[in-house]
Amino acid sequence: MIQPNMKTTSEYKIAKINLLDTNIFADFFDDEAYSWTEPSDNLEFTLMHAIDSFKEFNPTFSTYIDWTRRAEDGAYEIEIFDENPKSIFRASMILLSIRVERALYLALKYHQGQIRKGDGKQYIIHILGISRLLFGHGGNNLDIDVITASICHDLLEDTTCTEEEIEANCGPEVLRIVKAVSNDPELESKEDWEDKKIKYIESVKAGERKAMIVCLADKIVNLRALLRTYKQVGETVWERFNRGKEKKLWFEKKVLEMLKENLDHPLVEAYERLIRELEMVGESASGESSSHPWDGLSEREKQLKHASMMTNLASFVESGELDDQ
Repeated sequence: MIQPNMKTTSEYKIAKINLLDTNIFADFFDDEAYSWTEPSDNLEFTLMHAIDSFKEFNPTFSTYIDWTRRAEDGAYEIEIFDENPKSIFRASMILLSIRVERALYLALKYHQGQIRKGDGKQYIIHILGISRLLFGHGGNNLDIDVITASICHDLLEDTTCTEEEIEANCGPEVLRIVKAVSNDPELESKEDWEDKKIKYIESVKAGERKAMIVCLADKIVNLRALLRTYKQVGETVWERFNRGKEKKLWFEKKVLEMLKENLDHPLVEAYERLIRELEMVGESASGESSSHPWDGLSEREKQLKHASMMTNLASFVESGELDDQ
């Protein structure tokens, strides 16, 4: 997954958002609420700056529940946007738990300088994409272990970070999840590609629900990135992988089969849609790939889903279940 020397030209901007008298769970805020930084092509630096800025502008908040309850009386969100512009990180996430913040620093430390081979972007954007996806779809089932593990999920497989360091910073349950979603490096030279992938699927299944959710989000973010890259470079995208489209589809369908049999989660349907899109690329010269589970819904249906998601998240926060995380 890593190509250390490939350069990326993406740009990222930080928005400081004044939450005075606003709904903090909104997707977008009034224009006058935003203050923007100059764009940077260094996402690692931008992420560190966003975390530091959030702490600077919200010095009195120590927990996420406290921030949500008092934010509209005077607080700030710090949000990172890509060039689209699309939100890829909200710094308020660090208030969910000190383990989330520690996980982000571990990711910054060990993924520093790494580049994704699929799209040539800094690796940290993949980590942020997964945690953002899970945070947004958490609702009443928001799980701090899952979000923290999603940030750490590639540390054992793709970096020199040790199991001991993950456990010390994020706890034994996060380490258990990360191990379940990591390929066994000892199999690298002993097994053929398909055997390794089957063993990965078995490991995720054995890791139970939390590991399966991290795996699911990882697959969704990867396929969205792959489909976006395909739009830009076409069939040459497969030259960046050790296996071609046929093997890629075989693996994704095997993962989907396992998830559909063992996991009840709304993102499974989104994953299945993306696999169908991947099947169709190259077979039709027309049509843009969908990269969102709500594509195909009417505007009214999208509004209702968004309202339900925000109500669930607000209800979860108000319940106080985050206090002891």
